[in-house]
Amino acid sequence: MSNVSNCAIALILCLHTTSNCVISTVGQYIYAYYLQIYPTSSNTTQNLTKIIIPSYHRLNVVNSVLKSCLDNTTSNSSNGNAQLWAQEQSADLFFHINLWNSCPLIIMTYILGLYTPKLGRRFVLIMPMLGATGQLAIWLSIIYFHLADYWWYIASLIMSLSGSTYVLNFVMNLIITDNTKEDNRSSRFVFYEALTTTVSAGVTCGIGYYINWRGFADLYWLSLGLQILSIIIVIVFVKNPSHIIDEHTSLLSSSSSIQNNGEIEIKESRSLRTKCKNYFIIFKIFSFKNRSYRKPTSLLLILFAYMFYLLAYSTYASFLWYLLDAPFCWSSESIGNYMALSSIACAILSLLGMKFFTYIGANDMMICLFSHLCFALSSLWIAFAKYNWQLYAGLLISPYADYQNPLTISMLSKLLEPHELNNAFTLVAEVTTIITSFGDSIFNWIYEETVGNFRNFTLLLAVGFSIISFILTICLIGVTRRMPPNENRVSLTESKPLILPSINHNITHTGDIICPSLLYSTTLSHPSNQNSSQINSIDNTIITKDDFVIL
Repeated sequence: MSNVSNCAIALILCLHTTSNCVISTVGQYIYAYYLQIYPTSSNTTQNLTKIIIPSYHRLNVVNSVLKSCLDNTTSNSSNGNAQLWAQEQSADLFFHINLWNSCPLIIMTYILGLYTPKLGRRFVLIMPMLGATGQLAIWLSIIYFHLADYWWYIASLIMSLSGSTYVLNFVMNLIITDNTKEDNRSSRFVFYEALTTTVSAGVTCGIGYYINWRGFADLYWLSLGLQILSIIIVIVFVKNPSHIIDEHTSLLSSSSSIQNNGEIEIKESRSLRTKCKNYFIIFKIFSFKNRSYRKPTSLLLILFAYMFYLLAYSTYASFLWYLLDAPFCWSSESIGNYMALSSIACAILSLLGMKFFTYIGANDMMICLFSHLCFALSSLWIAFAKYNWQLYAGLLISPYADYQNPLTISMLSKLLEPHELNNAFTLVAEVTTIITSFGDSIFNWIYEETVGNFRNFTLLLAVGFSIISFILTICLIGVTRRMPPNENRVSLTESKPLILPSINHNITHTGDIICPSLLYSTTLSHPSNQNSSQINSIDNTIITKDDFVIL
């Protein structure tokens, strides 16, 4: 059991949620900036520029943007060109930002995740907060001192070197898991999900109105202060656990015990090849050794279904530009209201949906199958939406489109030993980082190239990726149906995890789609004699999020 208090966990989650809500508005700032500097001799745009430039650091332009966007639906071709140019430039900037931070983010997520037991959870948890603090400081410098565009790349690079929100979610996942008992773990996760969803709904709604009133700069100062406060709370309240069950550290422990018996020469004879193997230890969970082919096949199908789900999720990296453009022409106020309503709808309907699936006895795979179908239908509905009410009507479907996200680790955990779960968590975090980093960059570029003639192309790609995940999940159901009950977990004799001695060893889209979730978390069940495939998915609920959701 961890000694982190529940109040400290809740406070960290609330601060992190609020800060992420503010950070996600940077896309609106960049779009408004490019709209105001559009090179044209149109009187309308010149007047708009005169209004904006004196209050440049506030960029209180959203209402003017909305009016010019609506003019585009009539006869004002100049405004239409400005809108199109601003979207192309914004998408291009985000393409390069994501391209700059992708490789460092992937590497740091892997390293910090793999060496969390040695570095200590407190240290790894502080790293993303320091990165966010540096990023916000540079953003404020860009706003006040009118710095060049390449400073956006530098800010993103600093954030990526800290592991970003993926590492923070990973560590919070481990802390909450250790801080709860198995019998009340699900209810605790539900509580944290409800808490963070409530905070997200309130903050996103208020942010839209505040931007229309005061602009962006004050919000970024607020987010900067919240990051510093979060660092102080982590230093004071988060302590490293006295022991960690982990395959990598158990091997280190075994090596240490051998050395104590006088075989010190083993350490000296370790080759570079042996050391490099430690970096790939997380892939050992897919080994076919001592296992039926069905188990590794099931693990791979789960992972690939999750990967295509992430690709579908990444297509919504450009969703903000979609809302700002005609025929919707939404202001920050409208976007904030939509996101708040989306958060509330997802929190209520997704929970009711899970309760219903629990009542009828549906397993995780059937729930994921239904989720992929809802994702495809929701994306298809939005792709051809023409009116605001159609976007809001889509919120009746989208809450059920995100079950693959939380249930991925749940399904993996039912096939793995407890000591393998740290590797599984690290692998899922790494896969998420790779796909969302490169996916966000690629799909922003695709939107930039297609916005003029085929603006809903990325949404149709989301439909295609969801169908692939749907097919893979059907294959998974077929494989696991033939799996004997005793293969649901590897046997205890196949792996012998060791517990270390009691020594402290020092692991965001502009406009996302799916329901808001704030943790890559799961409840871990201990091996039992019962068939784990019969365990209902609500008993192993995981709550997840990456930035926010709007669908």
